[in-house]
Amino acid sequence: MSIIKTAKGFKNEFLIKLDARGNPSFGLENWDEVLLGELRQILISHGDAINSIQVAYNIRGSLFLSHRHGGGGDKFDCVNLESWENLTMVKGYYGPLRGHNASVVRSLTFGTNGAAYGPFGMEEGTLFCFNIPPGVSFGGFHGRSDSGYLRAIGIYVEPMAQYHLDPKPLAADFSRHGYAPD
Repeated sequence: MSIIKTAKGFKNEFLIKLDARGNPSFGLENWDEVLLGELRQILISHGDAINSIQVAYNIRGSLFLSHRHGGGGDKFDCVNLESWENLTMVKGYYGPLRGHNASVVRSLTFGTNGAAYGPFGMEEGTLFCFNIPPGVSFGGFHGRSDSGYLRAIGIYVEPMAQYHLDPKPLAADFSRHGYAPD
């Protein structure tokens, strides 16, 4: 887990990066898709595993498509989220494919406050799950991929609470109650 300071213009000043699940190998393309607007679509290419992921988000009424991370696959699915839906869960499996030693993301399932979408791919290997509790919102995806597969995936979450670091709170005076701090 990492805490990332965001640029001005984000709802909050900090995002929390939850570690990616899947292949930790170096030499793969590392990528980050921090959402600049509201998540509206998740595009998945898959077969025996997840070949690629791509997202579309709404900024002030316009739909923007991210880069595709990974390669082409046998099947293509598009998860269309309603304007009131928020991502509350990302779960899946990772493990090796037959004939390959390195792990890939084998399946993905997405949950919202209104529905579940998936599973996409094959539910085989090691299970992982990112739950997004109340008071926290989805902030984006990150992971690793190559030209054929999504090798690892993680998420960013954004605390919905506002942080007020200045001015510092005043120190309480307990001396009139018979207690004086050192």
